[in-house]
Amino acid sequence: MPKYNADKGKVHRQNQIKRLLSMTSEVSALSITEIAEKLNHEGFEINRKTVERDIEDISIAHPLSETDSNPRRFYFDGEFKLDFELVFDENQLQTIVLALENLKQMSPKVIKNLCRNVETTLVSKLPKALAKEFEHLKSISNASPTVLGEGGDIDGEVLDTVLTCLRKGKVFECQYSSPDEARFSDRKRSFAPLKLHFVGAPYIYVYDCENGHIKMLRISRIHKAVKTELSVDKKRAKEIKLDHVFGAYGRGDEKIVEYAIKCTKPMSLKFREQKIHPSQEIEVLKDGLFEIRFTVHDSDEVVRLLSQYGEFIQEIKPASAYERVREIWKKGLQAG
Repeated sequence: MPKYNADKGKVHRQNQIKRLLSMTSEVSALSITEIAEKLNHEGFEINRKTVERDIEDISIAHPLSETDSNPRRFYFDGEFKLDFELVFDENQLQTIVLALENLKQMSPKVIKNLCRNVETTLVSKLPKALAKEFEHLKSISNASPTVLGEGGDIDGEVLDTVLTCLRKGKVFECQYSSPDEARFSDRKRSFAPLKLHFVGAPYIYVYDCENGHIKMLRISRIHKAVKTELSVDKKRAKEIKLDHVFGAYGRGDEKIVEYAIKCTKPMSLKFREQKIHPSQEIEVLKDGLFEIRFTVHDSDEVVRLLSQYGEFIQEIKPASAYERVREIWKKGLQAG
């Protein structure tokens, strides 16, 4: 029988008790001993005293019905419904595992903890066989660090406040620091959250209640966030154009650039392996050359990315982008 981790056992055990009792009635009610036997059969290894404490805990949130018999037997009446039971096929389950592992790898500590809580909840809600498969898939999956790095530290209360306001459509007040901490201001500001955006670290699209402008804030730079009762004009989310957004740059309303990079095979192979934007296309040209095309908002992130491949690039359109890339690449060579 499977053995359950002590720190997760209570949550799993009480969920299993609720699942058992949800399938009972007054006629098929279960005694403490019968519940303990069923749980032990499933690998929990517990005694009657533990089940008694679990029954007391469960009855606080979910009033239990009880028979007059000896021994006492418990059941939920017809009004009780188990929260839910999740069912996925193996491919879907593996996708969830990979998504959570990847998010944990790229995220600050507070989001890593949220991911672990999601895993615990998933396992408690999955049927037993799928719960075992989930743990198995975790053991054969891994996410590695990337050039994006791990997101900076975030205050857990700030994140909770911002996400709550986003879900409930409420304005939050806060202090917001610039990338340069020397410019930190204690001025209280009000922002209306519109959309969450994640690029290695969480950002939030908002409109500034002071001037009405759409902005993108990095959540790690938000301090002392407080929920207000002011409502967000959710229609303004339509102003956010995400088709050409690249990385964490700007609000999505910057100038749109249609890039066309003529390059040699090594660069084309890199871009085939890792598509940087949904609009990306690669065309085979003559003489061993390739053309990589994509359309994104103008940003220094794109220029810095392309400068890493300077030795493989023969031409970039627009020409102004080529000059920016060449300047960065030459400075890198000189520094080396």
